[in-house]
Amino acid sequence: MTYVKPLSELEKPDWISEADWRATLERVESLDRIRADAKAHVETYLATGGKEGYRQELAPLPCLLITTIGRKSGKRVTTALNFVQQGNKHIIVGSLAGAGGDPGWALNLRSNNQAWVQVQDQKWEAQVQLLTEPERAAIWPSLVKIMPLWEVFQQRTDRRFPVFVLTPKKH
Repeated sequence: MTYVKPLSELEKPDWISEADWRATLERVESLDRIRADAKAHVETYLATGGKEGYRQELAPLPCLLITTIGRKSGKRVTTALNFVQQGNKHIIVGSLAGAGGDPGWALNLRSNNQAWVQVQDQKWEAQVQLLTEPERAAIWPSLVKIMPLWEVFQQRTDRRFPVFVLTPKKH
């Protein structure tokens, strides 16, 4: 069973203001809140072609949309995710604020690695790579330097966040 530390037991990092810390904890207080906010985020992103939703308040990273095939439903499911870009590679992390289980999109990719990505108004089919543990360990320090909340949330659970690399498929 996966251990998850209550949000109330997380220590506020020095790099974040008290107000931003409280706002962050409020946004991730429940999976229902995370899901509702994510659904609204996707709707805004799609409605504006990525003009709104590409950048989020409190997040140092931009957002992309990833569409996966639901492992149970078989239907396409779209999720907004922060990403780190390295050349034509887009790196995404399955943190889900340190919840006990991997996010649905990550489980979907493990079941079927077919995916489509939208970055602002650019859309492409993705080649998906789940990093191995040694690959993840090598890149993790650079990821949390850019997005320190990933490290905060990783300390909340003993579940290892999956890290995926998305690159445009060549047709």
